[in-house]
Amino acid sequence: MAPGIHARGFDFTAYLTSDHFQSLADDNTEGLVELDPPSMALVEASKAKLREHFREREAERSRGKIQEWKEAKIYPYEGKASDPIEINERQIFDVVALNLADYSPDFDKAPSKQQKLILQLLKAAIETGPGALPSILEKVVDLPKGKQEELAELLRKTSLTAVINAAKAVTDRLEFLRALQILVFDPNSKRQLLERSQLHRIIAQETWIFGEQFNLMNDDEDLSAVLRSHIKLLGSDSDDGTPRDGLAPKEPVLDAEGKAAIVDLMLSCRVPTATDDERKHLVIELKRPSQNLNEDVINQIKKYAKAVALDDRFKHSNVEWDFVAVANRFTNDAQLEARQSGKPRGLVLELDDPIKIRVWAKTWGEIIQEAEGRLTFYKRRLEYQANDEEALRYLRTINADYLSDEVKERISALDAENETIAE
Repeated sequence: MAPGIHARGFDFTAYLTSDHFQSLADDNTEGLVELDPPSMALVEASKAKLREHFREREAERSRGKIQEWKEAKIYPYEGKASDPIEINERQIFDVVALNLADYSPDFDKAPSKQQKLILQLLKAAIETGPGALPSILEKVVDLPKGKQEELAELLRKTSLTAVINAAKAVTDRLEFLRALQILVFDPNSKRQLLERSQLHRIIAQETWIFGEQFNLMNDDEDLSAVLRSHIKLLGSDSDDGTPRDGLAPKEPVLDAEGKAAIVDLMLSCRVPTATDDERKHLVIELKRPSQNLNEDVINQIKKYAKAVALDDRFKHSNVEWDFVAVANRFTNDAQLEARQSGKPRGLVLELDDPIKIRVWAKTWGEIIQEAEGRLTFYKRRLEYQANDEEALRYLRTINADYLSDEVKERISALDAENETIAE
């Protein structure tokens, strides 16, 4: 009988003996084994034992192969895994790498440097996602097409891949929040951090901090550009049936002083409803850490909101607007305005007519706390706490022009320490 089990890489023959089979032979019915329930029960029990045996052999062979790679210094991981995410990632790597070694007869024959490069590329593919794997298997390993698809499918079907991708997204965000704390709260860093050229550029890449639902629409543009985005998002017709093309901003949007206000960021999201045609816009004014939230800052963000409220081209019943000014701390007089009785903390102005508008003043501490709150469940499940080292690792990936000299020095010190450890 065909064994009907997976034992890739092993050639074997299994023998099953029993007095019961002798009884069948005596009755000349041994050819009907597959129709005999007691016989098939013995066969299934044997298959279970075979599967157990080959799982153990596979694990033994896998441990031996991985140890061989470690001794040859071509295994791309060093030391013990430091957290559950890396443990899962290594498990996926080991499964795929061992399959690759079995699928490719030329892998073991290749020079050590080539094997090391292939394993490093495979590690990068697993960290990036299964989409990068087929190209590596074709161009680097030169696997046949059928084997490429089989191995790529193995990675796609591995549930740990999705876990790792999701967990990595969470840990990346936790590291960003810790990095942001360094940038805006560190005494030396916040003195050097400039509003538009540095902090603004960093936040524009991480707008999820204001809410997962929002997408970036405008970056460092005036209210006329905001109006164009608003019209484009809402579709073809306005409330009164006027084609929206006719509402295009031929005249600029100006504030009460006749100035073309420049907003740092405009985000937008669709509100899930039965009609699916409601939207929220979020306009953000970022202040450098050394700038306090005072009455002038609050009045500035109010001017932007009033300019939108008084311009008929923004009018639409299914759109809500939130304007928020963000800085490190309140002055005493501004804090009184942001702590009004009966209103949510930070709400400094609310309008329902002619359009629904809310104006907020918030500190970076509040923004970071709200973002961390949304990640709390995942943070606890991952048992992960971002520290300064992880935060500096994040900062190393962004443009150095956005960083203060203090932060650059800390990154350089960390790099030097890591080089010493590696040596």
